[in-house]
Formats: sequence, C-alpha cells, structure tokens
Amino acid sequence: MKVRVLVSLSFVVVTLALVSASAISSNALQPPSPPSYGIRMEDTWIPMQDGVRLAVRLYMPDGGSVGERFPAVLEYDPYRKDDATAARDYSLYTYFVRRGYVCARVDIRGFGNSEGIPTEREYSEQEQLDGLQIISWLAHQPWSSGNVGMMGISWSGFNSLQMAMRHALTLRQSSPWMLPPSFSTTTSTTSTAWRTSTSSN
Repeated sequence: MKVRVLVSLSFVVVTLALVSASAISSNALQPPSPPSYGIRMEDTWIPMQDGVRLAVRLYMPDGGSVGERFPAVLEYDPYRKDDATAARDYSLYTYFVRRGYVCARVDIRGFGNSEGIPTEREYSEQEQLDGLQIISWLAHQPWSSGNVGMMGISWSGFNSLQMAMRHALTLRQSSPWMLPPSFSTTTSTTSTAWRTSTSSN
C-alpha cells in the first residue's frame, strides 16, 4: 500500500511539474507588445534642494493622444550619459519608449553634465538623497502617470535597491542586474526591504 501511495504521489508531483513547465514555456514564447509610439529626446535639468542641477536625458513617447500620461523608468549612475553609454542607452531605452514608457537617464552629482562635486565614496548618503528627489521630480511632471520604476546594471542596479530601502513613495518597481560582488551579502536584506516597500503602495 505504501509503495502504491508513493508511486501515486510521485506521479502527481511529476505531472504538476510538467504542467508548470509547460505554462512557463508558453508564457515565455508570447510575443512582446507591438510598438505604438515614436521617439523624441529631451535634455533638461532636475533641480536639487541645495541648488545643484542634475543632467537628465528623457527618452519620450511621441505621437500619443493629447493629455496622455506615461510611467517613467529611471537609470541613475555616474557613467556619463553623453558619451560613455550613449549608444547603449538609445538601443535599450527605445524598446520601452515605443511601448509607452518615458526613460530617464540621469548623471549622478559631479559626473557627466551634472553640476556639483562628486562625493567621497560610491553609494553615498548624498547620492541617495538626490535619488529620492529625482524620483519625485519624475512623478510630478505633466507627462507623468505618477509611477516610477528603476533599472540598472552594477552601480545603477544597486542604487535602485537603495531607493527601495528608503521607501520612495512613487517608486513602483526596481529591476537591478549584475550587482557589485562586494554587495552580494546585502541583496537578501535589500530585497526584503523592497517587498515591504511595495506591499504598502
């Protein structure tokens, strides 16, 4: 009897696993949403409370209806948006822009075209305080739906987790990848903070 029960249970587990795998595979094969917008770019400034201005390049949907509002996706790092990452940025962001997102690429204080003096260390308190102001600025623009997400690789990936830990009110999603190895032990803590932040919004 025990053998039959075990065999039956094994059959159920395997069947469920196959069904789940099939569902995942089916979802993975679904095509992306079609592009619906053109692209326009705008270089402008984001004012900080201390008077420093941070340089931002906005990749914006073009051709939408009058009064249409869009969510924003922020990438925030020191890698000089006007030269070091310009080609990569355009090819990456325009995928989202054509599907109704505004992508904002911001140079950290003291880097690229942003004003101010670089802080003494990476991931500083000042960098995080600036990040909160950037998110608020994006959420309150006339074109904005009020929802902001963050994404990034390495530096910008980690500061997206820091913004989540600080419970930025309008930050709805954080998608970091390839975080610095020295911070690998903090990932579980920051992820928990992020889940707590989003559960209250």
